[in-house]
Formats: sequence, C-alpha cells, structure tokens
Amino acid sequence: MGASDKANNQSKEKAKVRRWILKAVEDVEGNNGATAHHIQKFLDSKEDGISSKPEWKLILKRLLDTGHLMKNGGRYVIHKSKKTSGKGTKNSAASKANKKVAKKQKISANK
Repeated sequence: MGASDKANNQSKEKAKVRRWILKAVEDVEGNNGATAHHIQKFLDSKEDGISSKPEWKLILKRLLDTGHLMKNGGRYVIHKSKKTSGKGTKNSAASKANKKVAKKQKISANK
C-alpha cells in the first residue's frame, strides 16, 4: 500500500500545482497573459520553494500540449474553447425541436 499512497500523493500534488498555474495565468490583469516569472512568484506565494522544483515546468508544458494554455509572445494565456460552455452543449430533443420550429418560421417569413 505504500507505493500506491506515494503515487496518489504525487498525483494530488501535480493537480494542485496545475490548478495554481491556471489560477496564476487567470489572475493576471488585462489580457496580456502571465510570464514564467509571474507563475513562479504565484507558486512561491502558495507554497514556499515549489517553483524551484522542475515538475512545475513539466506541468506547464503539459498544459500547453493539451491546449489549456497558449503561448502568446512569451506570455501564457488561457486558451478559450470555441465551444459554448454550460447548458447549451448537448442537443436535447427539446432544443432540436425548437431549432426546427425556428428554421420553419424563418423560411416562411422569407416567402
């Protein structure tokens, strides 16, 4: 059980650092994004000495690779998905019916 506990703690630690990196980028005022130095300072404010560990750079690279973050002129910005978030993502039967009705009304209005 010792090895699985250690792996579980490591994954929790990585998830925590991942959230902090995203929060650091999100908290930067304006839409310029955060530099690596901003992220390091934010991580150190949360937990002393964490930015000296190499894991945070690997987590940052992973966030870039998965598309959660983008690099824009040396700064990191949150990548906004083009999908709508929230309720409208799934096409329920009711929303499909509403779309058909709206389409028919538009066609009849054009005639």
